[in-house]
Amino acid sequence: MKQALLILSVLGMGIAQTSGAAITISQTNNTITNTSVASNYGSSKNIYSTKSGAYVSNNDEISQAISNLSAQAKQKENQLSSLNSRLYAEKQQQQVNKVPDSNSAPAIAAARASKVALSGSSGYCARYVRKALQSAGYEFTPNPSAYQYATRGTLDKAGFSKISNDMPTQVGDVIVYDRSSKRPHGHIQIFDGENWISDFRQNSISPYSGVYAYTTWRDSKYVDDASASDRNIYLAMNDK
Repeated sequence: MKQALLILSVLGMGIAQTSGAAITISQTNNTITNTSVASNYGSSKNIYSTKSGAYVSNNDEISQAISNLSAQAKQKENQLSSLNSRLYAEKQQQQVNKVPDSNSAPAIAAARASKVALSGSSGYCARYVRKALQSAGYEFTPNPSAYQYATRGTLDKAGFSKISNDMPTQVGDVIVYDRSSKRPHGHIQIFDGENWISDFRQNSISPYSGVYAYTTWRDSKYVDDASASDRNIYLAMNDK
């Protein structure tokens, strides 16, 4: 037995020397996974051996396989890019369609405010806007001061979201002015599609001659998803 092993060993060394090859074998779980043969004659092959036998592929075949995989990956990337473009276009179209019609709650509230608006200020802007909102089905607890509709989360809980003051105005939007030393109750108003209405029909967005800080609110059904998520965060903060 020992003589047979010795003969095989010598034969193996002879084959390696004759071919000028370097052979490395690593075995894991009975599968030889990385065996390479490099010839001094310029040919290079990779050998993958399993229980069923050995599969030999040259570098050209491996390069072709890599090229095929790259092409498939590029195709998948193009398909994903096309899908993202379609989803973006659909989202943009949905946002375009988020405009209140005449039967919507924002439009009903604005129409009510416009109908009962006075020719000049009576000092009861909060009462007039509150009644207009309630007539459209918005539910909330009334506040004594206009600014509190923003600071107490009243508009949030009624179904409004705070939006950027720079967004284009649409029917039913509500603006709440902060209180100040000169205006301790602040101010609240609603847009009827043409004018801003509080307890009276205003000539401009601001009822004041000076510059005052304010926030703009819109029915959450007509706000994009990102702004709606901001509203949920705001509500969670107020519930604590």
